[in-house]
Amino acid sequence: MHHLDLFLNWNKYNIWNIICAYLEKMSEAKLFNSLDDLRIFVQIFEKKSLTVVAALNHTTPGVISKRLTQIEKDFGARLFHRTTRTMQHTDEGHRLYSQAQHLLETVDDYEMDWGEKTEPAGLIRITASASFARLYLMPLVLKFLKKYPKIKISFELSDKVLDIVAEGIDLAIRGAQMSDSTLVAKKLGPSPEVLCASKEYLDKAPPLTSPQDLANHNCIVLNENYNWEFKVDGKTMHQRVSGSFQTNYSEALIEAVKDGLGVGMICYWQAYQELQAGELVLLLPEYTPGRAQTLYAVYPSRRHLPTKTKILIEYLEKNLVIPFPEAC
Repeated sequence: MHHLDLFLNWNKYNIWNIICAYLEKMSEAKLFNSLDDLRIFVQIFEKKSLTVVAALNHTTPGVISKRLTQIEKDFGARLFHRTTRTMQHTDEGHRLYSQAQHLLETVDDYEMDWGEKTEPAGLIRITASASFARLYLMPLVLKFLKKYPKIKISFELSDKVLDIVAEGIDLAIRGAQMSDSTLVAKKLGPSPEVLCASKEYLDKAPPLTSPQDLANHNCIVLNENYNWEFKVDGKTMHQRVSGSFQTNYSEALIEAVKDGLGVGMICYWQAYQELQAGELVLLLPEYTPGRAQTLYAVYPSRRHLPTKTKILIEYLEKNLVIPFPEAC
């Protein structure tokens, strides 16, 4: 019952019948009652947390624990060693996980190829900055939900970088590549920083013709970054700045700059509308201010990526337009 390699070379036209027949045999043998059982097992193996898996499935850790106990009973082997603090797979658990991957990948491939027969459904949890969600994601998400009415979306909006695995997040929109090698990052577009101020502030402030002049200005700081980056003759330099206001919330930063409090280093996409309207002015573009960041769609794994999440990522890649300064 564990020889799943035959699933790798199925003909796509009879794949679903074969899957159903195989699952029926597994059910008769009391191994797994459904694909849901198999997915729950894989989630437990990958997350190593009943609490996280419970959150992913909108239930309680107690329910997931009972379900795992029943899966182990049906399978006839202990799949995990569990304590109050840790969960470690057994050899049997690792063997089953390796084989289960083939089956779930095949099912996911089928759903992608024959989406009209298996309409995508379920909840997608997304984390992004509040600013980016408001300005760029919300218009697209509303259209996406109308196109796929069986999908639900939950936003976890924060300027903080969340642990998407621990928090049970399906998709993160972030301005940097992740150091965690278990995460997958797909490029969405550029996200450079620019130096900005209001005309009101500049009319009253000292001259600003080089990065060194920032020592004489009130600089609005985000996330305690007091060393601002510039490029001079192709070389990176840093200028120490100071000011009367710092914040960990980017919306507060841009509001302070718009109000004429001082100079700010802001992502171009966030200041785009104000720059186009003439509310803010780009400063020192010849020095290429800020970090040359990129926005990524980040998700936990290429394997078993749900159809609903794949479709959303593809939708964002096709429709998301991130403004980019001509000078960069």
